[in-house]
Amino acid sequence: MGPVKRIYGWAKRTLSHADLPGSNSLFERTTRWTDRLANVTLLRLVVWIAIAVWVHQGVTADAFKVAEWMDDHQFYSWEETDRMTLLRWGQLPAWNPYWCGGTVGIAAPEDPFLGPDFLLRIFFGVANGRRLAIILLVVMGFEGMYRLCRRLDCTVIAAGFAGLAYGTCDRFVGFLHDGWINFLGFELIPWVVLCFLKGFESWRWRVLGGCFFAWIVLSAGTYTTPYTLLALLYLTVGTSARGLFAKSEGHVPSPRAWLTPWVVAFSIGVVALALAFGKLLPTLSFLRQFPRVFTPVENHGAESLLSALSLKYGIVIVFGLVALVTMDAAASLFLGGAIFFFVLAMGDIGAWSPHHILKSLPIFSQLRFPDRYVVVVLFFLAVCAARGITRVEDALPAVVRRVWNALLAWRKRPPRPVPEVLIWAAVGLATFLSYVVVRPQSEKVMEWGRIKKDQIYVEEGPRTFDQPFRQSRGNRRDAHVFAAANMGTLYCFAGNPLPESPLLRGDLEQEEYPVDPTKASVKRLAWTPNEITLEVDAKEATTIHVNQNWAPEWTTSVGTVKNDQQLLAVEVPAGKHTVVIAFRDRMLMICLLVSLLALLTVLAVFAREGYRWVRLEMVRWRSLPTWPDEIPIAAAANPTEEEHDEPGN
Repeated sequence: MGPVKRIYGWAKRTLSHADLPGSNSLFERTTRWTDRLANVTLLRLVVWIAIAVWVHQGVTADAFKVAEWMDDHQFYSWEETDRMTLLRWGQLPAWNPYWCGGTVGIAAPEDPFLGPDFLLRIFFGVANGRRLAIILLVVMGFEGMYRLCRRLDCTVIAAGFAGLAYGTCDRFVGFLHDGWINFLGFELIPWVVLCFLKGFESWRWRVLGGCFFAWIVLSAGTYTTPYTLLALLYLTVGTSARGLFAKSEGHVPSPRAWLTPWVVAFSIGVVALALAFGKLLPTLSFLRQFPRVFTPVENHGAESLLSALSLKYGIVIVFGLVALVTMDAAASLFLGGAIFFFVLAMGDIGAWSPHHILKSLPIFSQLRFPDRYVVVVLFFLAVCAARGITRVEDALPAVVRRVWNALLAWRKRPPRPVPEVLIWAAVGLATFLSYVVVRPQSEKVMEWGRIKKDQIYVEEGPRTFDQPFRQSRGNRRDAHVFAAANMGTLYCFAGNPLPESPLLRGDLEQEEYPVDPTKASVKRLAWTPNEITLEVDAKEATTIHVNQNWAPEWTTSVGTVKNDQQLLAVEVPAGKHTVVIAFRDRMLMICLLVSLLALLTVLAVFAREGYRWVRLEMVRWRSLPTWPDEIPIAAAANPTEEEHDEPGN
């Protein structure tokens, strides 16, 4: 056992030696010549797009079909309604008359109209826009995870593996099958975390982090928003504690190193709140009025969760353990996050369990299915795996340095630097061996996230039919066909208990009618989702019914709006009048104005930064090495501040 112990001791010292980057710090930076080959963003994006299209072949095929699950039809209907309201009538979709007899539009928790990726639906139609949004978010997941791992000094191979493992998470297949594209906001969590870490050194990254967080909120992030908030809170506490106790690790931090993470997190939160104000406040108001009640106690055994995770992502766990065994600082922090969210995924396992405590808080009390926390568990594990691969990959150059120094000592020669060619060869060999090992494992991991042709999208899409708007009895399983035919559906199902008037009727001859036909006649002059113009000829004061749900934001130009058993009604005086009934949500408009001002401010801030980023990318392209020895090792080990710290990188 003596030789074995000596070999083990030597290997442990080698893997945990200071020669290995990142052994003691979260943010040590090492540029290997092989890493520089992937520095050009355009080249990476081409690779990411190709992989995303290959993995999600079924998403890009049959672009006009819909999924077989009724939730997909429901979300398709909402997005078609939003698009029609904007393009056909030139109005913001504040009110949605097509669903459940009429309900709020933008303020609805699952309405994605304000999300940046909704622009794809506007320009390319809902069918193609939804598919393009999926590919966009998957590519964003690849790139965000890659950049985050590179920030933590991971090699290109390691960062790429983490990006592919997380970006193709098997849970996303189920989300897409059910039509929950908003759940792909999980792909943006790496960007929020990246901006949080880089925000320690640059206020620009804090602003950018707020932008990504706002994107998650605006894209109807009913689950992704609170999950991201928890991840950011954990990392804030973890990095703050590290700053507080850094002196005991031999570092010399600033006197308030523990405070910086809180300042950064607060800054990200303020920017996100300002940008998402137009969605966040109206949605919270809606949830307060119509809370989702979910009483069953949900819990999962640790063994079953770990077994399912190990079956699909065992190699991710193995690489993560390698980083932990070698005492990697970044891996330790992120492994703690994986454990925290794993416990959350176990659900309500006791009065003091995190999930039980969260269920007593607003918003979290309305969340279901705690096993969805596994997505965030995979995020943290993927970062750990990237650090593990990096530690092994960096071991070979470290061994070469040790052998070189040992040979000089054995031959009693004075110390001198290792020849650059030798280090270059060691780095190149380590990268090649890492690629040979990691590539097949990446392919196996991605298979769990594959969406093949005709696997999900198997039903024909809706056909457009132009007619005056009217309510129909509807069918939730075919909800996508009604909005395209300018028809509302009264038969619906929603997660929140929406108020639906018992007086609603489908297939009426006239959608606006007098309660007593002998007292008045009503003729529709114009109709839009947010405004109805009627010609009313009343012999005496009477009540006009509109075949939609009542809401306090409805107004009328003549008479008084009335709530008649939750049905929209207007009391009009005698005479012939042109009555304009309009949905005017002033609180929504004020909130949207706040978001607009915040957006204009952010655009002004980053206009100059975008120009600098384009110039930097051009420099990188021109300086792309044709031969490794064009990069001096000493210079490569000390990358410029501009390369790492600007938000464009």
